[in-house]
Amino acid sequence: MDSNSTRRIALRLTPQEDDEINDFLSTSLKYKSKSELIRAAVYEYIQHPQTRQPSVEDSEVKLSKATLNTLDQMVSKGLFKDRYDAIEFIIRKVNEEHFLPMWLNKLVRGYLDDRNLLNFEDLPFEERGEEKQRGEKSDR
Repeated sequence: MDSNSTRRIALRLTPQEDDEINDFLSTSLKYKSKSELIRAAVYEYIQHPQTRQPSVEDSEVKLSKATLNTLDQMVSKGLFKDRYDAIEFIIRKVNEEHFLPMWLNKLVRGYLDDRNLLNFEDLPFEERGEEKQRGEKSDR
């Protein structure tokens, strides 16, 4: 790469981070220098935001491959801009619809099998506060 067509930046690393990079480079056939590795890492980070690791402010949750595939399909169909956008939307809807208190109530009542958490038929009408507030009628 021509030095006239590049810009130099300073990057501060802890000794441990520097050692990890050096260890990686010692076994890498693809990258010959820290500069090449860091350029590739930054480019990858910018080009693929859905694979970014959460920042310190974010909560970290491990999801199954099937769940990640579902999120990725929603992103590829244009429903969400990235995985985090989809997860944020889903969590917001769970909160808005008051699903979490209902699920916790079922767990306390002994429904420990998570497949039963999505079955609301056995909840008395009074426990479905959101439906009652919206004026929906019970079949019972």
